[in-house]
Amino acid sequence: MITERVSIKNRHGLKLVIQVDAPDNPKKLVFIAHGQGGFIEQVHIQAFADVFLENNFRVVRFDATNSIGESGGDMQDVTTTNYLEDLEDTIDWAKQQDWYQEPFALCGHSMGGMTTAFYASSHPEKVKLLAPLSTVLNHDLNMATRDPEFVKRWQKDGYFDSPSASKPGVIKRIGWGYVEDLKKYDLLKVANKLNMPVLLIVGKNDHGTPYEQQKMLFDAISHKNKKLFLIKDADHNYRGSGNYDEKLNEVKNTLSTWLRDIKTY
Repeated sequence: MITERVSIKNRHGLKLVIQVDAPDNPKKLVFIAHGQGGFIEQVHIQAFADVFLENNFRVVRFDATNSIGESGGDMQDVTTTNYLEDLEDTIDWAKQQDWYQEPFALCGHSMGGMTTAFYASSHPEKVKLLAPLSTVLNHDLNMATRDPEFVKRWQKDGYFDSPSASKPGVIKRIGWGYVEDLKKYDLLKVANKLNMPVLLIVGKNDHGTPYEQQKMLFDAISHKNKKLFLIKDADHNYRGSGNYDEKLNEVKNTLSTWLRDIKTY
């Protein structure tokens, strides 16, 4: 496998770190987007990448700005818009590379799932496969999963702090601007534009983007080639009370089986 990591400037002049992994003879291309407060090397993001690599995809990942990876920005300024713009800027950079190809696959987790799905809804001719995993759907449903008193404090203070499970010792500060920006996005309203095979995976113990919400998206997608899988005892990042590797392996096997079963790619 060949790995390349580059730094470019996004449309706002911020450092945007992109990693490209390629198997010996890649035939296909996928872009993978992490979730809010995530980064390229998160265990579940690496797991997604491994599956695509094993299925002969060239894998492009990026550290979104305003997160805790190597890219620029401030976590307090994080928005769905900045994640979507970074995805667009990463794809625009890839278009300049000799290995770029269309149509490509998109895979994202949580907020990364939302941005990949929105990109696919706007550019269906460019996207062959879509896997928005444990994806955020819209403002109202996202806020409904949170304690009302917590939301009031968040709005009053203008931010909230939470420890990163992926980077012990790192505190993530999420600004209220994320909430206001999220009002511009509603996956349920654009789901009918997803005219490619779609895979949804969610943990049974995911309280942030629960199964009930993922089923709403599944039902709203008009394309017949769609799948929704529930991972028992897994949370939002596919952790659980048991062995983390066991949960991730179930996710990986589900994703890999889906890729092998798709006959149109």
